[in-house]
Amino acid sequence: MNRPLLFAALTSLLAAGCGAGLGTNARAGRPQDAAAKAAAQAERAAPERAKGEADAIAPAAEEAPPARAPGDYVAYRFSGSFRKTPLLLTQRVVAREGDVLVVDVTLEDGKETEALRVRMSDAPSRRGEILGAAWIDGGAERPATLAAYDAMMAKTALAADENEEVLGTEAVSVEVGGGAIACQKTSFRVRIGRTKATMRTLQSDDFAWGDVGGEITAEDGRVLYRAELIDRGHADARPSAPATAAGAEPGLAPRPATVARSEDEDEGDDYED
Repeated sequence: MNRPLLFAALTSLLAAGCGAGLGTNARAGRPQDAAAKAAAQAERAAPERAKGEADAIAPAAEEAPPARAPGDYVAYRFSGSFRKTPLLLTQRVVAREGDVLVVDVTLEDGKETEALRVRMSDAPSRRGEILGAAWIDGGAERPATLAAYDAMMAKTALAADENEEVLGTEAVSVEVGGGAIACQKTSFRVRIGRTKATMRTLQSDDFAWGDVGGEITAEDGRVLYRAELIDRGHADARPSAPATAAGAEPGLAPRPATVARSEDEDEGDDYED
């Protein structure tokens, strides 16, 4: 399954299961440096772990048309008590070189903006693997390390200390960007420091960018962490104005996602703000 350029902490937690021990600083709401690095490295390594399964895919899969093309983009918003202000993460494909995508990754918090141009494998056996990175400064590129990419992604993650059990799964439909995405919603009982919480993830094998969303809610109802896909689509021209974490990027006109749910579900499970 393709993994996205985010949710590193969720990926590591699900892979490790009980006793993941990612060393979250629950009071500050931020992963410790070592934990953040481990989570991000696990995210980059996920495609390699899946290589054996991918190699068994029929040869026809190798000939399938590219799932992402220059101009394709997605925008995610990260919010919750894990940080003071929301983050807006935008990913846009700017070029395709065979099985390698060139993707501009921009992270904004309303005051500061970070922008990296990453080279990402789109080969079936290595899909999502980050091959290189460069800072984008005034339209020019300057060298960056994969550690810089890891640090950027760590800002979007809240790592749980322990995954206690799976509470259930269900099929849902997420409306975003003018179309529906068929997803699997999975709920987990987790622990962050001494705080007991419920984590919910939205994943789809049909979504080329990977995970669709995630949320961690404390027992008292506080939203500790929320990751939302707020827009997706294709735009040939880059927007002239930068995005803001609190609102919409003019060139993207984000449309918040809505989730089709079962009638007997509690309203507190809603992913919308």
